[in-house]
Amino acid sequence: MTERLNVLVVLSDEQSWDTLGCTGNAAARTPHVDELAAGGTVFDGLFTPFPLCCPSRTSLITSMMPRHHDVLGNWRGIRPELAERGIGADFAAAGYHTIYCGKWHLPGTIPSRMGFADSVAIPAVINGKDRGRYIEAYRDHATAQGYELVEGNIENLTAADLAGLRDPATAHRTTAAIELGDFLEPWQTDQFIASLDRAPDDRPWFAVCSFNAPHFPFAVPRPYDTLIDRTKITLPSTWHLGPDVLPAEVGRSHFADKLGDLDAAGWIDVIGHYYGLCSLVDDQLGRIVAELRRRGELERTIIVYTSDHGDLMGAFRLVEKGHLLHYDEAMRVPLVISHPDGGASRNDALLSMVDLGPTLAELAGVPIERPTDGLSYASHVGNADAPDRRAHVTGESLLWDLDSENAAGQHRDPAGFDPATDAINLSIRTRTLRYNWRSRDRDELADLAAPDPHPQAPRDDQAALVTQLRHTLADEVDDVFPWAADQLRQPV
Repeated sequence: MTERLNVLVVLSDEQSWDTLGCTGNAAARTPHVDELAAGGTVFDGLFTPFPLCCPSRTSLITSMMPRHHDVLGNWRGIRPELAERGIGADFAAAGYHTIYCGKWHLPGTIPSRMGFADSVAIPAVINGKDRGRYIEAYRDHATAQGYELVEGNIENLTAADLAGLRDPATAHRTTAAIELGDFLEPWQTDQFIASLDRAPDDRPWFAVCSFNAPHFPFAVPRPYDTLIDRTKITLPSTWHLGPDVLPAEVGRSHFADKLGDLDAAGWIDVIGHYYGLCSLVDDQLGRIVAELRRRGELERTIIVYTSDHGDLMGAFRLVEKGHLLHYDEAMRVPLVISHPDGGASRNDALLSMVDLGPTLAELAGVPIERPTDGLSYASHVGNADAPDRRAHVTGESLLWDLDSENAAGQHRDPAGFDPATDAINLSIRTRTLRYNWRSRDRDELADLAAPDPHPQAPRDDQAALVTQLRHTLADEVDDVFPWAADQLRQPV
């Protein structure tokens, strides 16, 4: 019998596709991901179906689109009957030891219910919300090392960190008061390695190590605060346009206001801090790979590196991610899969976050005996010539009561969506086009093959193309949002 392989998923938070050396970023310092990429498969076409933490992570674990798992916004609870179904339970049923470490962000359930036998460094749930960095064991560790964390601050910031982030001279970024050896990500890596010590010797393991970086705030520990060469950072091509060229709901949003006080040099320095946090996570990946090598497990472990969503990080002078931001900077994320059998390749096939679970299950020979929206791309690993499985991927997001954060883990059936008080954004991405439809604002079309590919209101001569894209979206969402499908099918 062939020895079954371990599977490791290293998940960063809010990391765009173009933040790695292996995806062409000259400023990036990501040698460990790049080394995996050099001997593995780089997927350049992975997209999240919802550019926000909770919905995207739920799609990753359940292999279902947001309209089917019901986490249609941060803090909206998972559909109750799905609270114990997911990729962790699939691997556990197949005899794997299962581990989850770090940021969870699946409202309405916990790792142990979703099939993970060993869970460590899991954030506290405060008022129904998994607070990401607020890990009580870590806060105890930082306090024991002499750091005074601001009481109740969910980002583990000190008073000095808050002052640095508010300093007009270096607004929105600062050097962290907590030294690297006591910072959250290295501490979490220690916790993850300890969980490997507890894994039984007679079974393979499936593990997710989920970091918080490079998610804001940009309080970055030394040396990562200055690691990135600012002269190699290029502002996004749309930075000079500003947010006013976008639909009003975007241009007037807090995504446009948050860093609105920065000039070009300030944006470059913020981006440098963001890339520095990407490097911090990369080094944690390097520590984990070195540990697997030391244990003699590297040659029998599939390693995956990805993220839940990206960050606009200066595109149109916007920052962050969210319901309104159906743009590649927020929706396109890195995916590198390193398989012990080798076979370096690069693939630009389109795939969705819902496809990752089925892909890993097939690679490991684990059956998935539950409904999913995902497709397996196992045949693409090590094979650059594998045929496309999708002609497009879609995105879908809701704004309940026009406030996607107005929830504390409660479940809400999307069938109860009210067009009078709620908003929906839908998008479709092909290899060459992005089309965004908004229930409360104008639509957008981007020709990604054009010299100036930023999204704009469709022209009259594009009506036939827009009609086709809208009908495709209508067919996609008709099962849950028939009223939206009806609107999409109306003449352009």
